[in-house]
Amino acid sequence: MATLKQPQLGQTILTLRQEKKITQEELVERCNVSVRTLQRIEAGEVTPRESTMRILLEALGYQYTEVEQSAKTKKNKEILLYALIGGCIYFGLGFLEAIADSTRFDSDLPAYFPWIYTVIKLISVTGYFFMMHGFATMHNIYQVPLLKISAYLMFGAFAIIEVYDVISIFSSMSAEEFMFVKGIEAVTFGGADIIFGIALFKLGNSLGITAKLAGVFEILVGILFMSFFLAFMGLFLLILATLLELVLLYHMYEHQSNKMIANTAKSI
Repeated sequence: MATLKQPQLGQTILTLRQEKKITQEELVERCNVSVRTLQRIEAGEVTPRESTMRILLEALGYQYTEVEQSAKTKKNKEILLYALIGGCIYFGLGFLEAIADSTRFDSDLPAYFPWIYTVIKLISVTGYFFMMHGFATMHNIYQVPLLKISAYLMFGAFAIIEVYDVISIFSSMSAEEFMFVKGIEAVTFGGADIIFGIALFKLGNSLGITAKLAGVFEILVGILFMSFFLAFMGLFLLILATLLELVLLYHMYEHQSNKMIANTAKSI
């Protein structure tokens, strides 16, 4: 039972039993287990042997592999939903971040500005993590191993940049020093962009033109960032790339939703 574990295991049995409108007493009669044992399984208090699990599922008219696959699909759907929400937060805050970065050296800023700046950065990096985690989780489904590596590489690079920005605002760094460091960050992030773009382009073999376009834009963003002097142009392309990636996450979410519906219809 590599996938189905407590409490998910018990909740799955409970849901399937209720869908079939079978009482606990009726189910235990078919499985030769006690009501108390079934109650503890459904409550997530105990993990039954796999043989007991198979007997319970067969009594409910399901195969263990079908339920296991359904649980995987449901989990993937949840991850993609969080990825989509996180991505939207990251995208929306990106414009606010740009304003904050461009005004952080103004002399008339309120004393609490560094703390607002920090909050913006923390929320942004959290949203970005969920977004990249969504892509990384899908590498097995769409058979693109590079997707997982590149997605976490992107998050790692982004997190380092955001942490540095927060630390630097509490220091005495000048605007010139900050912009020079941002240029170095752009070059570093550009390399991760290119790798991620290649992975997205490969994803296009399964998800079509949207994935391929997102991949092309990410590669172009990476090239512009690595050029150092054209990094500002990469920021505009990054907006388009991110929008395409959000559309891509939505398509993957829809695909998992349709898969759940198909699995449910198949088991009825």
